[in-house]
Amino acid sequence: MKIPSLLSAVALIAFAVTAHAHAHLLASSPAADSVISTSPPSLVLNFSEAAQLAALSIQKGSDPQQNLKPPRTNAAMQISVPLPLLTPGVYTLTWRVLSADGHVVSGALHFTFSSDHLPDHPG
Repeated sequence: MKIPSLLSAVALIAFAVTAHAHAHLLASSPAADSVISTSPPSLVLNFSEAAQLAALSIQKGSDPQQNLKPPRTNAAMQISVPLPLLTPGVYTLTWRVLSADGHVVSGALHFTFSSDHLPDHPG
């Protein structure tokens, strides 16, 4: 009985160490679940370790997903990508990176661009 328990403990520790080694998104701009009042000029992703952006897309509500071209750069802990001019709405940014340990890590973040805080324009 002791050997299976020991093997299980070793397997759990190995899994925890391996899972911890992948790049994790620490912060972003726009921040996840934020409400912004202006169209951001770029997306900035900050990772726990160097990562290389493999894919990035943006989607407003139920509109078609738009692929964004990742910059051709070396792996870095901070990745910045220019964004197209956005119109008010709820957005989802989906990303995929290759982390320094060779694993592919992906995720998504959501933010809202609200025109409620924009000055009125005579029209």
